[in-house]
Amino acid sequence: MLGFPAPLKYVGFCDVLGFSSAVLHDFDASIALYQQFRSDVRQWPFPPKAQVSVYSDSILIVSDELPDVVNAIVALHWAALMRDWLIRGGVAYGKYWEEKEGGNLFVVSDALVKAVALEKSVKIPAVVISEEIPLGIEAWVPRFQHGPFKAPLLHFGGHSIVNPFNEYWFASAAKRAKRLLDAHPQHKEKYEWFLSLVEAVARDDILIPEAALARMLELGILQKRPESAA
Repeated sequence: MLGFPAPLKYVGFCDVLGFSSAVLHDFDASIALYQQFRSDVRQWPFPPKAQVSVYSDSILIVSDELPDVVNAIVALHWAALMRDWLIRGGVAYGKYWEEKEGGNLFVVSDALVKAVALEKSVKIPAVVISEEIPLGIEAWVPRFQHGPFKAPLLHFGGHSIVNPFNEYWFASAAKRAKRLLDAHPQHKEKYEWFLSLVEAVARDDILIPEAALARMLELGILQKRPESAA
C-alpha cells in the first residue's frame, strides 16, 4: 500500500479515430503517416506541465491543472486533422499514481478509468469534459473576450468539449471533414456532427452552457443588447 495519498490529477484519454483501420488496410502507409503525426506532436509547444504519452492510436495527457490538459488536446486536434484523422476522448479528475522502472511505466488511476469510460461512451468525434469536473464561468469568459476560435472550451450538443479549431486553420478543418465524409460515407454520422459544429462556430453561436450564460448576465459580465442593435 502507498504510504501517502495518491495525488489528484486531471487526466485526458484520447483515441485517434480511423488509425486502427488504416493500419489493417495499409500498414506501411499508416506508419509513414504516423511518423508525420509524431513529428507534428513533437514540434508543437505543449504546456510544460502537461505529461503527454502516445501509444499507437491512444494518447494520455496528465497534469495538475485542467488548462494544461485542454491546451495539449487542442494541439492534438490540430496534428490529427493535418493527417485527416479525428480525435475522440474524455477528460476526468481523480487519483493518479505512476511509477517508472527502466523502460516500463506502471499507472493506477481512477481518473484514467473514468476518462477511458467516457471516451468509449461518447459517440461523437470530440473530447468531452466529465460532468464531474466543475466548470465555473471563468471557463467560458474567453469565448466572449477573444471569440470562438480562442476559447479553449465549447458547449455543443449537450457536451462541454475541447475546442478543435483555431482561427488559422478553421477553413482547412472544415474542408478536411467534408473530404472525409465523402471518402467514408459509412461513418457519416460522426463527420456530419463535426460539420454541424463547424457551422455553429461559423455562425458565431454562443456555445456555452445556458446556466453559465445566465450567471454571467446576472453578474453583469455580459449585457443583453436590444434586438434592433447591429
